[in-house]
Amino acid sequence: METATIEVLPDCLIRKIVSYLSFKEAAKMSILSKTWLQAWLTHPNLEFTVDYHHDMKVVDKVMERYRDRKIPIEKFELSSDSSSREDIEKWLGIALQNGVKDCRFHGLACPLPIFIILAAKSLKELVLTRCNLKSVSLSRGVANLFYLEKLSLSSIYLNEDMLQTLLTNCPLIVSFVIDSCYGLDKIELRNLQKIRILYSVSSLKNIH
Repeated sequence: METATIEVLPDCLIRKIVSYLSFKEAAKMSILSKTWLQAWLTHPNLEFTVDYHHDMKVVDKVMERYRDRKIPIEKFELSSDSSSREDIEKWLGIALQNGVKDCRFHGLACPLPIFIILAAKSLKELVLTRCNLKSVSLSRGVANLFYLEKLSLSSIYLNEDMLQTLLTNCPLIVSFVIDSCYGLDKIELRNLQKIRILYSVSSLKNIH
């Protein structure tokens, strides 16, 4: 009975169901039928964990398929301690080219190609965790994140000038989370007229 029910579901409903599943959950459902497999192959949310036990060629293959078939990407999430800068730039470039709106990076040992991210006009949410941005120098106007609404920085190495420049170029931020970031003594929230949520877990003495 369950198999029969699965087989009669219309394609549009299957794609809708899959869009609410995580990338890994959708992968498990892909064995049900060719329609479920196709829905997974065009899943709008991509989540990858890359370490020494996972083959980066798998990520390469998936991202190249999305690039070649111009499959829209809503969310791109990468957790890695072993990816090369070249790989990250390639995967990120494809995600941005395909219109990603939610971008998340966790634990990147190599320098994060932050300038590629800052040039992305499509982004609405950016989450960075355990990344080192301390050596990056930002100048006014380098960022084009005019539509960014949510920014989350956790365990990030950066300085006050960089953070201020970043916030100045994101005037539509509604939610800003900063958690245990290093190199900061104070935060100035200038011209963020739409901000509604500010969450900070750190030793900062001044937030204004």
